Amino acid sequence: MIYQDPRTSTPGLGLLLWMRKVYGDNAPQAWQKLAAKTVTVTKGWSEAYGLFLKGESDLVLSYTTSPAYHIIEEKKDNYAAANFSEGHYLQVEVAARTVASKQPELAEKFLKFMVSPAFQNAIPTGNWMYPVADVALPAGFESLAKPATTLEFTPQQVAAQRQAWISEWQRAVSR
Repeated sequence: MIYQDPRTSTPGLGLLLWMRKVYGDNAPQAWQKLAAKTVTVTKGWSEAYGLFLKGESDLVLSYTTSPAYHIIEEKKDNYAAANFSEGHYLQVEVAARTVASKQPELAEKFLKFMVSPAFQNAIPTGNWMYPVADVALPAGFESLAKPATTLEFTPQQVAAQRQAWISEWQRAVSR
């Protein structure tokens, strides 16, 4: 397997949080088992997915929407996302205006545009993710894995435990 470092990648952080949510205090043992099957840990998603596409591993940490790219753009249906019975950790990508913005009105206009139907309709095949708004999805998305359960920690739990869980991961995979 190829996955991303939770210190430098949001999918990698999602895996870290998934392991804690699913395995709890037994997460270090689960990490050790995964380490035995790990080809490499990359800094980011692009590097990991690129290695996977080059055949470096049969499994890569990615998104449930990744197969849609291959279905729609390449007309290939030989990639599939795992659908874990325990559930999947939710990843939400956000945009915001900073307090120090030199053009706050323009930033607000852009944020409003981002939730418009025109922008949201572009998200599925522009970023290969689900849109925030309820818009029609292109053909190819209907066959994707649809996790029955969404796993989450509160932002406060993540803020309080993130460093400890990263240290736990480092110790477990460094043995």
